[in-house]
Amino acid sequence: MKKVNLRKALDKARKAAEGLVRDGSALDAYWEICCGDVLVAEENLRDRDREWENASLAREFLDIADYLESYDVMLDRLDAAASRMTDAISDHPSLKLRLLEFRLRVLNRIESMCGHETSLSEYLESDIGTYRHNIECADNGDFGNIRQTGHLKSDPVEWTSEYESVIDEVLKKVSARLKGHPRGMGFCHAFWYAKAAVLREDYGIEWRSPAVMNPGTMFD
Repeated sequence: MKKVNLRKALDKARKAAEGLVRDGSALDAYWEICCGDVLVAEENLRDRDREWENASLAREFLDIADYLESYDVMLDRLDAAASRMTDAISDHPSLKLRLLEFRLRVLNRIESMCGHETSLSEYLESDIGTYRHNIECADNGDFGNIRQTGHLKSDPVEWTSEYESVIDEVLKKVSARLKGHPRGMGFCHAFWYAKAAVLREDYGIEWRSPAVMNPGTMFD
């Protein structure tokens, strides 16, 4: 079966929605763009390439999703799509916070329509609380009080607005440096080395990789 060119499909969806008024008469046309944003972001993540595009894809998704959220018929689809887009975003804490807040808003509307709450909203509220706390700590330079998320430790600098504002440029430069490098076993180490070098040399940001932050852990 022929593989679908997701980028071409997304461009086609964008052109199809050009000039359409956001008055509820063309929900499917806008939904196609949301789907394309998610699928291209996931493809970038799988391929370990062009991940610098994911933030702009997420922003486009949120812009359209904010409009679609006004229509009850779109809520279930938006919840699923927002969950997948959130998973495709890293290195952008403020943007990820916006996605989490959007998903909670959608979920609360779904719960209101169904007449009962779900445990998922509690998890989202907890994640949102952690993100807000860590972003505030990073903005104040209070790195010691930043809470770690997940099983592996990450460098607290990743929560700063300074890091978030340049990371897409950094990833693009890293991709250029590693052009032609095999993306199999051990690629993460080459990627992290290049990322640390670009951050330090071009932006004056000292960043410690997961390997440095988690000594003794095996990464492939």
